[in-house]
Amino acid sequence: MKRKYFAALLAMGLAGGAYAQSSVTLWGRVGGGVEYMSNIKTGANTSGSKLAEGSQWGTSIWGMKGTEDLGGGNQAQFWLEGAFASDTGNQGGGKLFQRGAWVALKNADYGMLRLGQGNTINNYIWRFDPFLLEDYSASTFTNYRNGNKLANGIRYESPNFGGFEFGAQLNLGESPDGFRRGPEDSVLSNIGMSYGVTVAYVQPTWEVRALYDEVNSNNGRLDNLFIASRELFLGAKAQITPRLMAQVGWAHYTAPDTAPGLSRVANHVWTGLTYDVTPRLHAIGAVYMMKVGKGQWTSDHDGEGRGTMFSLGGMYDLSKRTFLYATVSYVKNSANANFSVRPTAPGYGDPVTGNGNSPAAGGSQLGAYAGIMHNF
Repeated sequence: MKRKYFAALLAMGLAGGAYAQSSVTLWGRVGGGVEYMSNIKTGANTSGSKLAEGSQWGTSIWGMKGTEDLGGGNQAQFWLEGAFASDTGNQGGGKLFQRGAWVALKNADYGMLRLGQGNTINNYIWRFDPFLLEDYSASTFTNYRNGNKLANGIRYESPNFGGFEFGAQLNLGESPDGFRRGPEDSVLSNIGMSYGVTVAYVQPTWEVRALYDEVNSNNGRLDNLFIASRELFLGAKAQITPRLMAQVGWAHYTAPDTAPGLSRVANHVWTGLTYDVTPRLHAIGAVYMMKVGKGQWTSDHDGEGRGTMFSLGGMYDLSKRTFLYATVSYVKNSANANFSVRPTAPGYGDPVTGNGNSPAAGGSQLGAYAGIMHNF
């Protein structure tokens, strides 16, 4: 009886909280598709291909968001966002709200101050990637390093001042023995303190943006190019005609605390076009290139090499909320590189079985997927 009584009180409290908000929205998306990948390293001298089902265009997500008008141009906002795998139903990222759990105050003249778990300042990169930082995109060569979502965050976003915007973010490490280090329970993310800044000039038909960020390991070091490192990004996009958009991006990664003999520098560049064949049919093409500086390949560090990926894709809108998608990509690697069409953890992984998706060193790979996405 006590449990039932407590549950009833909790439900009343939640309902009262929702009632107090000016606006509360349940939202999300669910995707599903089929993927084919070739030339996957399966053993010392063997390779194979695979078929998989999932949401390759983008993670399936669900969330709640709300705003309350505080008067005087002020708002209170909250955001809760979780990820799940539509093919298995499993929760993504090891957290209920891995993608976002924050509260914020926003003023029309002074900007927004946000506190909590969420995307970091470098998530703006998706605006300059024709394939939106999904699978087979600008994330392919970086292990999603250019789309981090981290805990303990403090973020400020300015309003638009005649086209100019800026922002800054600090994610606290919360360690008792060094502010750059991570807490003892950060095994899942392996991340300590991080920070970043961005500045942009935004117009209705074009945008240019620069950003800098630094993500430390939970040991407080910059020791892996695509996990704990510094990132400098420059990007531009332009709506050339009502139907044609062009995007270009460059990212420079450095990890000065990396052990001797391992790569400490990498450069990533891409460009692409999106063309609206009809109001419903959108064609996308892009080329991505990653060059990793001098150093050995190990199980957890990418070494010297170059990967180039060519991607073609399309989307067809069945309605305002539902669309079909299809993408095909081809990766060509230099002699020592083993980049996959899919984002993978740094390094070769197991020297015999590989790391699950990558070809053997110097090998190429073809990948393709198609499916459906519904937004609610």
